[in-house]
Amino acid sequence: MGRLDGKIAVIVGGGRNIGRASSKLFASEGAKIAIFDMEESRAAAVTEEVAEQGGECMYVVGEVQKVDDVKNMIAKVVEHYGRIDILLNCAAISDRKPMLELDDEDYRKIIEVTQNGTYFTCKYVAEQMVKQGDGGAIVNFSSGSAFNGNKQRVAYDMAKGAIVTLTMDMAVQLAQYGIRTNAIAPGITGSQVGGMIAMEDRSTNNLVGGRAGYPEEQASVALFLASDDARHLYGQTLRNDGGGSVL
Repeated sequence: MGRLDGKIAVIVGGGRNIGRASSKLFASEGAKIAIFDMEESRAAAVTEEVAEQGGECMYVVGEVQKVDDVKNMIAKVVEHYGRIDILLNCAAISDRKPMLELDDEDYRKIIEVTQNGTYFTCKYVAEQMVKQGDGGAIVNFSSGSAFNGNKQRVAYDMAKGAIVTLTMDMAVQLAQYGIRTNAIAPGITGSQVGGMIAMEDRSTNNLVGGRAGYPEEQASVALFLASDDARHLYGQTLRNDGGGSVL
C-alpha cells in the first residue's frame, strides 16, 4: 500500500523541478494528482509521465496570483475527483538584482506570484477542505533564502520569509478543522527558480553534503509532510538544504 492511497493531491507548479518530482512521487504512493501550472505544455508533459508510470493525473492551466484562476482550478479538481486532500505549493519566481536596482514592477510581480499566489491557493483550498469536513494536509515551499541576507536578491527572499509565517498562522488557525500545515525550505535544488542553471555549474563548497540537492530529495520530504507519518507535525519549516544552514 502507498502512503497516499486514496488521496487527491493538488500540486501547484507541478510542471517543473520539485513540482514535477513531487507529482510523480505522490502518484507512485497512491495519490491521484491535479497539476496547477501556468504553462500547459509542461503540465501536460508531467501528466503524461504520471500516466506512463501507472498513476492518475489531470492538469489545470492558470496563474496562482489570480483568484479567479485559483477558484476555477479548485472547481475543476473537485468536479473531476470529488475532493482535495493535499495541497503542495511549489510555484515561485525570483529576482536577480539588489534592492537599489530592482524595478518596482518586477518587485510587485514577484510578490504577487511567490507570496500572494501561495496565500490564495492555501486560502481557497483550505476553504474546500473545511467544507469536506475531514481534514487535509498543506505543504508550502519556502526557501533557505528566507533566513539569510543576499547581495543580489530581495523580493523573492521577502516572499519566502512570509511563507514561513503564513505556514505557522495557518497551522494555528486550521488545526481545529483537522488540516495540518507545514513547509520546506530547500537549499540549492535542481534548476534555478526562474532559470535553468545546470547543477554541476554551481558552487557547493558551503554545503555539508557537498552537493546541490535533487528535486526528488525535496519531493520525499514533501511526501513525509503530506502523509500520516507527519500527523503530529504542525507549523514547521524543515530546512532540507544539504546542511547549508548549519555552517
